[in-house]
Amino acid sequence: MENKNKLREFIRKALGEMSTTGAGAGAGTFTPGTGAQYATPNAFNPNKKAKGAQNIYYYKLGWKDVPTKKLHKQSKAIDHKDLWKKKLQEESQSDQSYVGSLDIKDPETKSFVNDKISDFNKIEDKLNTLIPLLKDAKINTMEFYKDEANRKDTKYSTDLILNKLTEIITLLETK
Repeated sequence: MENKNKLREFIRKALGEMSTTGAGAGAGTFTPGTGAQYATPNAFNPNKKAKGAQNIYYYKLGWKDVPTKKLHKQSKAIDHKDLWKKKLQEESQSDQSYVGSLDIKDPETKSFVNDKISDFNKIEDKLNTLIPLLKDAKINTMEFYKDEANRKDTKYSTDLILNKLTEIITLLETK
């Protein structure tokens, strides 16, 4: 069984591909063995180690990028906002303008209040990092339990994770 696990790990490292359908990291889902549903970002590139758009095979076939910024500007009915990209500058400016509107004279107090408010942005960033990690951990756990020898073992301490998240929710609800 240990040799089997080592072989699986070697194959995973050799392939170096994530299973996705284009909806973001960890979004690809399929059931192995039920059909030709292998989803990979390198499916159409014969050179699997290629980096960058110029080396992607479908560009050589004549496909072109969609000018997303141009399309967003042409949109008449929808205000576009990329939620998965870094925070917009206007959000941090609104935090700073809020602290400025409090008319706090003491610089230490002003800095303290500003830090506490900006900490929520850091927490949000960490939560956004957590979602793909949870999806990957679930997939890894599913792979882990395919091996009969592992079915009574624990891959990740989900009890601890659930307890910590419950503590955080309780902390935010009571204050």
